[in-house]
Amino acid sequence: MLDNKTELHPEHSHETWLGLQPARHKLKEHISQFLTSNVGWKQTDDGEHPPVLGLKVSAGLGKTRTALECIAQHGHDFLENGHILFYVPTLDLAVEAERTFKDLKSDHPSFVMRGRSAINPETRAPMCERADLAKKVAKSAKSVTRAICREDNPNGESFEAACAKGCPYLAQEKTEKNHVVFLAHSYLKSKPPLSGNVALRIIDEKFWKEMIDLQTLPHDAWLFAPDHLKARNLSGAYSTMQAAVTSALKAKTPVHLALRDSDISAETLRDLATAEEMAVPTLELDLRSPDDIVRMKVDTFDHAAANSIRVRSLICDLLANTIDHRGTERLSLAKPSEQSDYRALVKLHRLADLPADAPTILLDADLDETIVRRFCGNAQFERLLVRPKAHVIQVSDRTLASSTFKAEGRQKQRSDVVTIIKREVERAQSNNVLVVATTAVLHALYKDDGKIFEETSTKPQKLYGATVRRFGSKLLGINTYSDFATIILVGRLQLPVVTIEDQLRAVFGDSDVPLDLTTDEKLVSSKTSILRAGNKRVEAKFQSHPDPRGACLLQQGREAQSEQAIARLRLLDANIPKRVLVLSNVPLPGLPVDEWLKFDALVQEKTNVQVSLKYQKLERAIRDGKGQKLKGLRLSAAGLFGDADKVFHTLKLATEFRKKLRTPDVLDWTMAIAADMGMSATSVQLSKGRRGGHPTPAVVFTNAADAQQRSRELWPDYDKHVVTEDSGIAGDDDTAVVEAI
Repeated sequence: MLDNKTELHPEHSHETWLGLQPARHKLKEHISQFLTSNVGWKQTDDGEHPPVLGLKVSAGLGKTRTALECIAQHGHDFLENGHILFYVPTLDLAVEAERTFKDLKSDHPSFVMRGRSAINPETRAPMCERADLAKKVAKSAKSVTRAICREDNPNGESFEAACAKGCPYLAQEKTEKNHVVFLAHSYLKSKPPLSGNVALRIIDEKFWKEMIDLQTLPHDAWLFAPDHLKARNLSGAYSTMQAAVTSALKAKTPVHLALRDSDISAETLRDLATAEEMAVPTLELDLRSPDDIVRMKVDTFDHAAANSIRVRSLICDLLANTIDHRGTERLSLAKPSEQSDYRALVKLHRLADLPADAPTILLDADLDETIVRRFCGNAQFERLLVRPKAHVIQVSDRTLASSTFKAEGRQKQRSDVVTIIKREVERAQSNNVLVVATTAVLHALYKDDGKIFEETSTKPQKLYGATVRRFGSKLLGINTYSDFATIILVGRLQLPVVTIEDQLRAVFGDSDVPLDLTTDEKLVSSKTSILRAGNKRVEAKFQSHPDPRGACLLQQGREAQSEQAIARLRLLDANIPKRVLVLSNVPLPGLPVDEWLKFDALVQEKTNVQVSLKYQKLERAIRDGKGQKLKGLRLSAAGLFGDADKVFHTLKLATEFRKKLRTPDVLDWTMAIAADMGMSATSVQLSKGRRGGHPTPAVVFTNAADAQQRSRELWPDYDKHVVTEDSGIAGDDDTAVVEAI
């Protein structure tokens, strides 16, 4: 069991990789043990938290299927007490999970929970025939069901809309027998239409983003005291409160201190919250009214005004609950933008709690303990990590960010990416290649090819023979690409800094440690390490958030997205290592890197040395600066200046070139350059006199038999010309020594 101390940004160590089968055995053991230990758990008081197990497991280990197998084996006792809810990111994955569960031939009843707009698999029509109306009503009604479906009045009378009878959506609530219910993460925040108790929850994949609720209030609806506060003599208090909060948010100073300085109390704030709540207009609908009348009332209702009053009430309530404590950082200001119709906004960052009425298992390849503890302070954690079977090539000097990649001046960079894609498709031959990138990057690549990338297409799209997909949640959990041989990630998915800080405020805005926000919404340079294939680490720099908790949130949307995309090739079960090309230098914690290359080196199929400036300069020198090849080259600074002055124009330039460059390395470079040019090359050691001094290393571009003669012709001032091996080490007994007569 891991140490349960909270770490804001733990260093991930992979020194103890598990074997595939042992890891799968441990996974099943952990889940089974948790189920058998907590089958009889019942909440005895309101403050008691249910047991929670967080399992961080390598993608492809089979966490979903293993959990389903454990439910099939141990679920009977849980179903005697209530439903078993199995949450996955999307409805499609819920359908797939239930199909897998049925394949296990379990006798436990199960079904997929579907929302109003979801398609009924039996009729191919929406589950609710007025799903579009329900979506509009949800903006202003506390309960959509009571507003347009059915309602019980205080007299005990029940009323139903005509469409409520036989409604597939409402029928789900009438399920009497306890079931294994498969449903989307969205139901974690909104109660599913389901009667009865819940005995067990299993949440597959990361869930925390679904719990965030961002409410916005136009600045003009915040700036002035609303008229309905006059009757309660609260207009002055509102204006004072509003001015204090706005001033603090602009100055980035604590809001609760500004309120105290303005003599605003918690009691006053509660009065404001209550007055605003009571003023929220009600959307009055009659279930017996014709559909056209209902739709007219919904369309003419001022949803925006009602929402503004509701958000003001929520803001005042938040301030009332935090003013006498550390305060809150759940409020922020947003400048006018295209997304807000060029209106300034006050933003309220809220976070829903996880349901806490049943034992819970969290399954996630990217599970972050810091984030999970925000929801489940008593969670216990286990990590089961298996080394992926892959040959990983990652670029070390480019991010390939979408904003720059798609720019007009980056045609060369996009062309280089196309070169890599074409080469990998050819290398894979009959096997498939998957390319994953952001929408913006794919649009740019398709445009260069004279084509259009169809964002909404449900069919596989191709680019230069490779299958393409976008980063995002729709890649989670799918096995479609398990037989592919290669994956290429072009760039990475990175949310805007303002979005990351919206998440940071929502998840950690009321914590005891103040938030460390960015300056001008810019990330900062941070140090980390790259895990190399031999379990060695090399230092690397990358852009991160200054707050360790913000760094965790950033990693969940950036590094985790890349690792999840790579996991679609199911690397753990591969017979032979698959090729993974990461065209971004953002380190991926769970991916050992075999080749850490500069982008140009990868494009040209060269080493980092071969694309370095010094290497290229030496290459030009051997070509004599004008395409003519030298006959020989001394490798000392003086020799470079003397033999290749068209490139090394001064002794200072030659000295700078040799600075921090070992002679054996220069010799290796020279021999490699000669080989690339199709020239023979032989290394020689030159010296003057019979005593003292260091020999001068040199290379003559001819075979060993003619090397001494060429060396004497080029450098007659030297007394000795010793032919050596191309490694710079003295040769065998046949090595000849030519001395001046």
